Order: sequence, then C-alpha cells, then structure tokens
Amino acid sequence: CSRFANCQPTSSIKSSSEIERDLDPRSIHFFSSPIPLDETTTTEEESMKFLTTALPLLLASSSSFFVAAFQPRSSSRLPSGLDFQIHDHDYEKQGSNTVVFEVPVRQDGIKMYIANDGDLQTHRPGNGGMRLMSYESDQHAIEDAVRLAEGMTRKHAMYNTGFSGAKLVVNHGDVDLEDVDRAGLMQDCAKALETLDGSIYTGCDLNTNDDDMKHLISHTPYVLAGLDSTVDTNMATAISVVGSILGVLQAHQEKIEDNTFMVQGCGKVGSFVASELVRLGAKQVKTCDLDCERASIHGCTALKEDEQWFQQDVDFLVPCANSLAINEQVLEEMSPRFVVGATNQPYANAQVRAGFDEKGALHVPESISSAGAILADSIEWTQPDLFRGGAAPSQVYGWIRDLSQDKAHQLCRRAQNEARNILQAVDDVYADNTQDPIGQSFPEWIAENTKVTDCVVLGGGMAGTAAAYSNAKAGIKTVLVEQGDSLAPKMASSNGDSRMYRQMYSNPFFSKMQTLALDQWKVLEEECGEKLLHPNGLLFYGEDTGETVEGSVAGAQQTMESLGLPHTFYATGDDIARQFPALKTKGTPYSGVYEETAGHVRSSAACAAMAKVAEASGLCKSITNCKVTDIRKSSEDGKVNVILEDGTNVLAKSLILAPGAWTNQVLEEHFGMKLNLDIWRVHWAHYEIDENVDVPQCFFFRKESEDGNDGGLYYCFPASATETCSQKASPGKKIIKVGVDFKTNESIDQPPTMDAFSYEGMPLVLNMIDGFVQEHLKGNAKRIEDVVSPYCMTSDSYFIMDRLPGHDNIALFSGGSGRAFKFAPLIGDCLSRLARGEDDFLVEDMSCFSLERPAVGLKQRVEAAMA
Repeated sequence: CSRFANCQPTSSIKSSSEIERDLDPRSIHFFSSPIPLDETTTTEEESMKFLTTALPLLLASSSSFFVAAFQPRSSSRLPSGLDFQIHDHDYEKQGSNTVVFEVPVRQDGIKMYIANDGDLQTHRPGNGGMRLMSYESDQHAIEDAVRLAEGMTRKHAMYNTGFSGAKLVVNHGDVDLEDVDRAGLMQDCAKALETLDGSIYTGCDLNTNDDDMKHLISHTPYVLAGLDSTVDTNMATAISVVGSILGVLQAHQEKIEDNTFMVQGCGKVGSFVASELVRLGAKQVKTCDLDCERASIHGCTALKEDEQWFQQDVDFLVPCANSLAINEQVLEEMSPRFVVGATNQPYANAQVRAGFDEKGALHVPESISSAGAILADSIEWTQPDLFRGGAAPSQVYGWIRDLSQDKAHQLCRRAQNEARNILQAVDDVYADNTQDPIGQSFPEWIAENTKVTDCVVLGGGMAGTAAAYSNAKAGIKTVLVEQGDSLAPKMASSNGDSRMYRQMYSNPFFSKMQTLALDQWKVLEEECGEKLLHPNGLLFYGEDTGETVEGSVAGAQQTMESLGLPHTFYATGDDIARQFPALKTKGTPYSGVYEETAGHVRSSAACAAMAKVAEASGLCKSITNCKVTDIRKSSEDGKVNVILEDGTNVLAKSLILAPGAWTNQVLEEHFGMKLNLDIWRVHWAHYEIDENVDVPQCFFFRKESEDGNDGGLYYCFPASATETCSQKASPGKKIIKVGVDFKTNESIDQPPTMDAFSYEGMPLVLNMIDGFVQEHLKGNAKRIEDVVSPYCMTSDSYFIMDRLPGHDNIALFSGGSGRAFKFAPLIGDCLSRLARGEDDFLVEDMSCFSLERPAVGLKQRVEAAMA
C-alpha cells in the first residue's frame, strides 16, 4: 500500500492472484482509486461476482494494474478557498478518484482543465505536462485529462519519483492554434499553479514548448521542463525506451545485433530511439512516419509509401506515435515477439491487448518504458543544482537508461519471460513509495559510475592509439575512447590497408623524423608479434611541378643526396619504363627518384596493434562506439572530467585530444576554440588489374589544372598493400589501390564540418582517377569500388602537436591526415610527454607543430576576441 501515497492502507498489499481468495470486497482500490461498495444493497457474493467479471478486463488494460485493500476515504476534492469549478467525468462511474477542475482563462473559446489523481498535496505533488489540443468537446478534453493523469500516477509510482499523477489539458476548440494567446494562457496557468501552492507541477506536452515554459516560469516556480538545463526531455523519454529494450534483451539473454525493430513514429522521441538502436548494432531498424522525410534516418530502413508498418515481420514493435494505434487489424497482421515503446496507451482496447498476449508478444508497459521525462523531473525537483549544470545531460540519460533497463529486466524475470504473465508481474516491480524519491539516488549513481585514471585519450585513430601505446610504455594508466564502432573506424582517416612510409622528403626535417620513427616501429612489431611495415619501395615520378604538399621529384632527390640515403634517380620516362614496365612512361618528359627501403604501413592493423600492446600491459582500457559528451576541468586541482554518452565520468590527470576531422567540433563545444582547419573529401579506389602486371608503389606529380579541379597528385599501392580486399579479385586478376592527394575546387568539395561530410564518391574525381589509370597503368585496370575518406588539413601542411593554451595537461594532435601515419610511434611519444608536462622530446624542434603559428590561426582568434 505504500506504493501509492494518496491511499490509506487498512491491510497488507494483496497480489492480484490473492484477490478472489481473501479480499474483503466491500472496500477496494483500483489504481489507487476507491470503489466503495454499498453495504446495504450489495452482498458479498454480488461483490465477488463483480470482481471476477471486472478483474479480467482491468488486468487486460493497457497499463499496469494494482489492487489493494483500503478503507474508503473522504472525498475532499479541493482545499477550502479555491474557487475552481469541479467537473464530473465518466471515469468516476468506474471508481476513478481523479479530480478535474477548470481554470479561468482570459481568451474566449479556450478551456483549461487540471486533472489530479487523488487529493491535492504538497508533500507528493501532482506532476504532468500541459497539452494544447483541439478536442471534439470539452467533455472529451476532461476525459483525456483524467486518462493521462492516471497514467502519470502509474509512471510516478513505478519508479517513486516523489510525485503523483496530474495533467493539464487545454482545449483550444475552434480557435486556430496559431491564434492562441500563449502569453496570456501561461499567465492564467501560472495564477492557478500559484493558487494551488505547490500541489501541482507542469511542463511541456503536445503543442507546448520551451518558450511557453519560460513564460510560465517567469510567473511561477511550479514548472519542471528542463529549463536552464541542457537535458532534453524528449531524449530522456527515448532513453527510457532504449533502456527497456535492453532490459528485455538482457532477461532473454539475447543480443541486439540478432534482433529486428519496427519504430512506428519518428518524431523527436522515435527518431532518437531509431538512431540509438542503429548505434547499438541492431540487425535491422525499420522506420515509418506520416512525414516520410522524418523516417529517413541514417542506418535505418524507411518504409515505402505503399508499405504498412503492421505488416512487417520484426522482433520488436516500438510504438512512438499516436495512442490506440495497435488495433484489431494490427493484431491480425502482426506478430512481434516484443512491444516496447514511448506511446501512452498503444492498444485500441483490452481485447487487442489480450490478443497480443495470447500471441506471445511481451509488452513492457509505458509506465516503465516511457518514463524518462518524469525521471528527469525527479532529479530537477530533488537535485535542482545538479540538474541545472552540476551534471552533464549524458549522466542524466545514463541514469535513466540504467533504471529503465533494470526495471524492464525485473518485470520480464518476474513474468518468467511470458507475455501472459506481464500484467500480474507488474504489481511486483512498483517502487516503494515510503523511500526517498528516486531523484535523490542520482548523486550516488554518479559516484558509482566515475572511473579514475591517469590520462584520457579521445580518438582511436593513428594518433590516439599511438598515444595510448606510449602512455603504457611510460607506466601511465589510460582510457582510450573512440566514437566509431572500432579503432580506426571506416568513417575516419586512419582506416584501411595501407599508408606510405618513406624517408624521401623535400624537407630533411621529416626525413629525420622518419628515421627515428622506423626504429620505434621495429620495437612495436617485436612487442605485438606482427609485421606492420612492408618494404616494397617507392617511386616519385612525373613533371617538374615545383614543391607541392607531398614535395617534388627534384626536392626528394636533393634531400636523399644531402642525407646520404640510398636512392636511384631516373632522368627520363624511358628510364622509368625499363625499370617499371607496368607504367606507361615511355617517351614522356618525366623524371623519377626511387627509395628501395620505403614501403607501406598496414594502417588499421597498426592502430589495433598499438592498442593491443597498451591493453596487454594492464594500463589501458579501450572503449569504442561511445562519444564524449562533456569535458570539464576542475578549477581546484586541474583534473579533467571526461563524460561519456553512457553517463560514465572518467576523472583523469591529463587529456590527449586526437579527434581528427572532428577537431574543431570538439574544441568549439568544450573549449571555445576554433582552428584554421580544412576537411578534405579525399577519394581513392580499388582496381582489378591483370595478375601478371606489377604496379609499383608510386607517387605521380603533375601540374594543377587551370580550373582547379585536378590537383595533379596521384598515388598507387601494389597488390601486396590491399590484403583485406584481395579475395574480391576475379580469376586472373589482382587488386591495386589508386587515389588522389588533393582537394577539388573548394566551392564543390569542402564540407565545413563532419556533420556535412558525404562519403559518396564524386563522379568528377572518380573520373579523374579512372583517367589517370587508363593513361598511366598497363594491365586493363577496372575500378571495382571507391572510398571517400575525411582528411583534416592545415594550410601549411604541417600537423598540429601542442598543448592547448591555458591547459598544461591537455595535448592536441590534428591536421595530420595523409602526412603523419608513418610517424605514429614517434607522435604517440610526443603526445604522451606533452600531456604529462614534459618538454624533452625526441623530435629536435616542435615549433613547426605549434598551435600559435599563423597558419593555425588560434593566436589571431584569441587576440581578436580579447580586443
């Protein structure tokens, strides 16, 4: 009986299975609403007959069911002194104890009703959002308010939020929605809430928004809408749906990647649910919405206009749209194993619900799966400072996910994973309302989900894995976080079979860096037991272009000679053709220089190897498929709090940022900084070529075209550098890799951020690569697939490797795409030293990688801001 604070207990709680056996039928509550039986006219036998006929229908209702023995209590409806008009409603005939009263509103044609389930009280106030709709009649609005308020009671009681159920419903009738005087309406509502003196709280619901709530809260404090907080209540609701799905899977010992989903309704809640299911690895997520565009969600399969959602063969039906949509037709045509969603009252009637139970479709009631917003309200009410900035939104969402997952798991276990047992099992998973409201447990959850380490590395590409590797060698505990589904994920720039390594540079500085790095690569290969570097030589050849981002033939020859590095020079195209017959250089005015000791690095394998060695030391933990949502630095001890999207807080002494093409998004969001960085959409492709034709690893230099589209820099990797796709070759063929190392005309192909990045190849660029292949390579090469990779570039082609200004324990690497992979172990060592405050580097001069150099633009931006 303690589960409902507005009920007066007279005996112990009865389970629904005990009711017929020993319940005194003269005094009962359904959903904490009294049904007093007339002692003078109703016999015990008649009362029991009522129970045995009404009880099955109540058990088949769309929401959770609770029965206990209580004394009838006084029907005091409103405290004295309140002159609101009380309205009768049909649910009173069914024993409802919900009070509905009308609030005076200044605008003609508008009616506002407040429904509260039970007596008004301030120690457990009513809580429910304000819904603004046009109803067929005022009575329809009143009954909707009652239904919604009682549904809110079940949600609040399920988790013990500290509230009882309430709802504000505004019927704008024949008044157009855009003609509603929202400001006046909010003032009228505020006056009512003030009069009710803390016994009712409200927030957003259908057709009310944050602007309405801001106006409302300027007149009354009795508003819980996430204002002055970055917590999104739609996101909170979606998280409780996802958490409930995870709880069901946990109870059934199933994996999400083995299950299919139909998300019905792709508004703010449904769209996030669908995206999150994709992120978590669902086998397939189908989506539908009345607005077809909203159903087009990355990674999902949007239903076509002639496809019906209820005709889909899926494991999970996830209703996130209108109530009562699961009707007799859906029952006839659809047989999901589970129904878990955000929709309140998804079933059209009790018979449909019972029919799905008979089919074995296990339903998690919305009192569990759609409770995210009221759970957030419980924090806002009990922990206001923590809610409004003391905690990150992802921590709130993580807490909600864990609660809903645990609750759904409990429910399934209580029901023995049987759909027909769910309604009875719900009784056993209500929270104990004699305890503190659930929101007060949030600080404890934060403490339990805080991990302490020495260093956090953000980004699991080349630089991030190299930093983790170097940290481990220095004895530094590290948490490595990557947002992609693996280290060096396909969506980022470190992914693939191959990157060049070479000492053949126009600038001797980089040649010397490569020499240092090669020694470290050898150590890494010994530690991981893998061959990561494959020496297959490298040819620079082509026109006299002058210096480019990759140097030049003449510049490379000069450096090799000055450093005494072994190389071969080819003065003519004929000389090149004799040595490399796969190249069509005979009779061309080309020259070339060849470095026999150069080769390729197995790029994705190298990232995995560096992380593997770091993890094997026991000092590193890698987390993939997880975004960083907040970075906060303590003003007291300088430690860094890195908060992950699952709510985990990683507390570290230092932070290494290696977010690649996402650099500016990370810096702007968390540090208020922005650098002069470009994102290039760099294209490369795999080609089938005759098996007897040996294309060398090479770099071709040609002058840029006049229209600025063809940058003239092309490269080839031999078949030995395409290991993961070699099986795609046709008989008598092998696979080579050919790509470009330039950006096309900026107006055509340069996204400002990764949010606008397209991985779809541009015909313009792919045609240029095809043209190069036909012009330069023998062997009947044919393109079989193409890839677009994001490159993060500085304007001077030097990468960034420095500490963030004002943050001595935060190091940054960026702008190294297509330039830096060959130096990976050396870069990792530098970043590790930067983050721990050391200034003794193996690299002789770090100034060229400074954040303060003009090409990066940080200093100029800071000075402009100060001015």
